[in-house]
Amino acid sequence: MEREEAEFRAANKRIVTMAEELRKAELVRDRLEGLDRLMGSYPEGHDMRTRLEALQVDRALEGVNEDIRLLTDALQHPRGT
Repeated sequence: MEREEAEFRAANKRIVTMAEELRKAELVRDRLEGLDRLMGSYPEGHDMRTRLEALQVDRALEGVNEDIRLLTDALQHPRGT
């Protein structure tokens, strides 16, 4: 019985950790999307836009969206949790 409770607590902790990671990833995504919109408000060739483009926000956003997809999938379909 104690072993089952320990396994349950460990699984619950993993789920809570993943949920927190998902929340943070969503915050990062939101900020990157805002930065992307801000970048688009500058005309082509503007120094600030050039600096922002050098950050490759679009690539970072793709990676964060993939992380969100994986975390969401893991939370919805916990394998062995």
